[in-house]
Amino acid sequence: MGFPEKARLGLRNRLPLWALALAFLSLGIGNPVAAQDVRLLTVVGLGGDPEYRELFHGWAVDLTSAAVERFGLSEDHIIYLGERPADAPGMIDDRSTLENMGAALARIAGEVGPRDRILVILIGHGTGEGEEAQFNLPGPDLTPQALDVMLGDFGTQTVAVVNTSPSSGPFLPVLSGPNRVILTATRTAQERNETQFGGFFVEALKGEGSDLDKDGRISLSEAFQYAKAEVDRYYESLNLLATEHAQLDDDGDGEGSGELGGDSTDGRLAGTFWLGYSSLSFSAPTVPDSTLDPALLRLYREKAELEQRVLELRALRGQIEEARYEEELESLLVELALKNREIREKGGGG
Repeated sequence: MGFPEKARLGLRNRLPLWALALAFLSLGIGNPVAAQDVRLLTVVGLGGDPEYRELFHGWAVDLTSAAVERFGLSEDHIIYLGERPADAPGMIDDRSTLENMGAALARIAGEVGPRDRILVILIGHGTGEGEEAQFNLPGPDLTPQALDVMLGDFGTQTVAVVNTSPSSGPFLPVLSGPNRVILTATRTAQERNETQFGGFFVEALKGEGSDLDKDGRISLSEAFQYAKAEVDRYYESLNLLATEHAQLDDDGDGEGSGELGGDSTDGRLAGTFWLGYSSLSFSAPTVPDSTLDPALLRLYREKAELEQRVLELRALRGQIEEARYEEELESLLVELALKNREIREKGGGG
């Protein structure tokens, strides 16, 4: 039995939008169990100077800490390949060679489910010329074509690659495709100077300032926008001409966008890729459908439909009027809160 309109209005009037969003998360959306659906591979390449080795390792450590402590990823679902494993025993899983990268991705491919998500982050130096680029590793360097082959086993999973190195731009058109989110620190191979994007990207995942929609999570879209804004601010503060222009592609057209929203179709998939949460639908019951009461099963299906509508609405933020966005989001969050209440009253886990 549904709730009368009076009850719906009462709940809406008592809770502002931000409170509804928090209630929405506390009702199961944001359960750390969802972190099991995300696999993280961090690859730190050649540092060269000790200063860079320490800097890159620090970013990787901060990234791992945020993934585990803030987003609830299982340590078993995180692989860190570094230049010198002996410098950080117990933290770096193996040396960051081309062979070990391929082995790590093959291992992940053999373990993930069809709807899991994979995040690959490259931290280090890069080189390039024209349309060619390499990410510098101990031994043979990583090319976009080699990485594309390594990712070939992920057919149904969503894969995100974040290349924070100089000259990373050519990785984007090669890796672009369905169910892929590609972020590069530079637009072209000719942008060869040291990049700041990596440090700010990690900062986005560590801090609170990157949560643009204030829903308690950081999407790759939000992390990208935060890092890019901080990079711009960095160069402006030093009165320098920017030598890096970060790009994001997730519509599969092989063309990156530096600014999301407006006429750009990039950012929608990235906006639903959270480091800790692969989707909003994980809160469905873990018991087989056949064991559920038909009425409870119907409620779970209705809840999943509402959660999908929230995802679709969030992908439209910036493309519709903000007042309309907030009104529609509030309505959906109210419906979800009420639906969870109905599920709990029938003995389910709302």
